[in-house]
Amino acid sequence: MNWTTIWSQSAAPSFAKGMLQGKQKTVIFKVTSQISGGTIRMRFSNIYGKHSYDIGAVTIWCKNRKYDITTEGKTSFSIKKGGYTYSDPVSIPISAGEELEIRIYYISKVQDSNMTLAEAVAYPGNHTMDKVLPEIQKESYKVQYNLYDAVVSLDRIEVQSEESSKVIVAFGDSITAMNRWVKPLRERLFKTYGGKYSLMNAGISGNCLLYEIPGFMGSSYGEMGTARFERDVLSFTNLHTVIFALGVNDISYYTKKTESVISFDKYVTAVTTIAKQLHSRGVRIVAQTLTPRTGYVKKGYTQEMEALRVQINEWIRTCELFDYVFDADKLLRDENNPSYVKESLHQGDHLHPNAEGGERMAQAYDLAALTGEEI
Repeated sequence: MNWTTIWSQSAAPSFAKGMLQGKQKTVIFKVTSQISGGTIRMRFSNIYGKHSYDIGAVTIWCKNRKYDITTEGKTSFSIKKGGYTYSDPVSIPISAGEELEIRIYYISKVQDSNMTLAEAVAYPGNHTMDKVLPEIQKESYKVQYNLYDAVVSLDRIEVQSEESSKVIVAFGDSITAMNRWVKPLRERLFKTYGGKYSLMNAGISGNCLLYEIPGFMGSSYGEMGTARFERDVLSFTNLHTVIFALGVNDISYYTKKTESVISFDKYVTAVTTIAKQLHSRGVRIVAQTLTPRTGYVKKGYTQEMEALRVQINEWIRTCELFDYVFDADKLLRDENNPSYVKESLHQGDHLHPNAEGGERMAQAYDLAALTGEEI
């Protein structure tokens, strides 16, 4: 029997040191399993918290039946700082393609966070047992800034099964974390290969490959990619392919002050090191070109930054280092203004793909080139 991850996300320090995350709230979201099995466990992280935090209840709803999740036999438990805590395995029969509803009630604030599920909803109070959930009004600031609720602390859900999926990890920034291309690509993989492949989202909004951003907001953008790569990617059992999609934020911080850290040569060296590390383990690497970002920030995006993006993309296309190159830049850019995302394909900010842009990316992927397996 194997433990196979059916859902995961990478941890980053939460905004405002966790003041807005967790604490007397129930976060609810749904996960589809790509494999069949009879036992489930969950992993909680507390790698950034300075203290332990308390979870009041966790339930999984499947086929309108509620299952309680425990740790050391307790339905209410603490997650110690500095690492990970697994729940007790619980018997939940599930078939491939079936949906689970996860409900987590947090007693105290949590400092490990990520926003990878736009469908996640945070309810005030404990709603882990409710047969019918109350209506909820989304806060105005979340609507204004296109934000959604984070699934804090939980970083993996695993199913024990005789099957064993080959893991593909999408390693990127907000364009990845927002799931608009990852989710439909996951669905395509399942329809084509069944449970043979599982696509995990290791995106963190604002994340860079080479640079850790200073200031109040900086920490919530996560450790730089070179620092988190081993924890967020190499730690997966049965790792098969990595989709490398980091760098568009690095170029936006490229100035005379940062060129000792951010440069074409530094980028090439870092990505080459990662690619060789993966290939030495027999793992494939797929590279996405960096998509346009002109117009995302009205001031501050310079010609030098755009030139660096173009230079990096040309190297990605021609270096022959990767098992497959997915040209996201070519797919999303405006043909008449190639430093801009096509107007109909971004969410209104000239950077992040909207649902149509994400779907277009997912459908454009050559699945045989992605997996290395002919369909």
